[in-house]
Amino acid sequence: MSRDGSLTVLLGVVALSIFITPGSRELFVGDETKYAQVVREMRAGAFFLPTLEGTPFTHKPPLHFWAIDVLTLPFGVYSMWPFVLPAITGFLVLLWLMWRMEGPFAAFVCGTSLMVWGSAQTARMDITFTAALVIAAWMLQKERLTAAGIAAGMATLIKGLMAPVILIVLFVFEWIRRRRAPRGSYGKAVLLMVVIPLLWFVPAMIMGGSSYTREVLVKQTAERAVGAWVHRSPPWFYLAHAPADLLPWFLLAIVAIIAAYARGDDRAKFYVSWMLAVLIPYSALSSKLDVYMMAMIPPAALLIGRLAESSDRWTRLGNIVNIVMIVILLLTGIAGLLIDRPEAAPFQSMLMTLCVAAIVALIVAWFAGNMIASTVLLGLVPIAAFVYAALFLMPLANELASDRPIVRAIVAQHVPAEEVALYTAPYLWTRDMPRELERVRYASPESLRAHPPAVIVTSRKHAGEIADVLRTYHRSNEFQMIGKWFDVYRR
Repeated sequence: MSRDGSLTVLLGVVALSIFITPGSRELFVGDETKYAQVVREMRAGAFFLPTLEGTPFTHKPPLHFWAIDVLTLPFGVYSMWPFVLPAITGFLVLLWLMWRMEGPFAAFVCGTSLMVWGSAQTARMDITFTAALVIAAWMLQKERLTAAGIAAGMATLIKGLMAPVILIVLFVFEWIRRRRAPRGSYGKAVLLMVVIPLLWFVPAMIMGGSSYTREVLVKQTAERAVGAWVHRSPPWFYLAHAPADLLPWFLLAIVAIIAAYARGDDRAKFYVSWMLAVLIPYSALSSKLDVYMMAMIPPAALLIGRLAESSDRWTRLGNIVNIVMIVILLLTGIAGLLIDRPEAAPFQSMLMTLCVAAIVALIVAWFAGNMIASTVLLGLVPIAAFVYAALFLMPLANELASDRPIVRAIVAQHVPAEEVALYTAPYLWTRDMPRELERVRYASPESLRAHPPAVIVTSRKHAGEIADVLRTYHRSNEFQMIGKWFDVYRR
């Protein structure tokens, strides 16, 4: 079988591996369960202007939620598939785009990036946003500006204004690098990039009113950019986190960046500009999350794909850093196995899988002696460990990270759902959740004082904020979820 044929088979295996978890996992506490609540309220009528607890949801544009809402029609609200199919589809589209741009090797590198592979199995919109950005950047590279503007406009409807920012910064970088502006219809491209999201946002502003408009434009956009109240980090945050964000390809990406200029490879230089167009704007924002760097992984994968096009000292160096990275993964697994703590015990089998896969990869890579083989082996080592976890550790993950503990705690109170209030507690969603728990209310301190329920579930960390209300209650239960303690109080 040819090299490309072998890579195609391996890429198919990687693509199939993301279908393991949806049949066994729950939505995890945080954004996923919050998105489930948004979708429930969309089903109740808040389709065009999504809401959360009856208030317009300003954190994200609606396209991702529209897709989930439509998918709940055949699958139902309490199936995992409506929530994960957008990400799975985005992952498969992303692999196809990588293939079209630089072949199956680049697609394999992108698909085995742990951030991309893991996000492909979530209810988040990061993968689809990244795929739309790839289309925009690719069209800019081909100087098809109209198509680039359409893709950026759609990406804006998925996740927000960073899409046109990244495309514009890339446009400027390429103008500077090539000493000429990319050719095309600028006016039409900009018009489409702006008008596509405005087709939704202008009616949304009218429906939501001035408070909604201010929340979106000031708090969720301007304040997140210059004075974030959450996830605030210094400008060097992403540089410091790059080894983990690009895992397992950080070292190989550095070699590929150096080789791009040493070889004078124009396409590789475009991919470096693309990486910088993601890194610099996100670093300038005050609010930072590692997942934002997913948009930098496709150009890094394409850059590594260009590195493999020739066989020279740079590919030999690439082979060496791949072997070094496999050794690092092996040492990480060994270090994990040496941790003698009860909470680490359930993960020993996963770490053992990582160690075995790394040892096999080291032996094969040593005898193969080329960068293509060592890259494939490095990509498969961590995936093997996480596939093992998906197959055998998902029940544990559901207990640690999903709503199962809180749902059990509420059911055990044997009171009507209307008499249960949640304060600073996650939104409820499990596949087998009693449907009447949809009527549990999410309360503020003021509403708890005005209408005291029979049961209050609160995070222990924030219980002091409603201490005056809880004086008339007694604590009847406690449980741990997502590493935090929660208490159940009854009147």
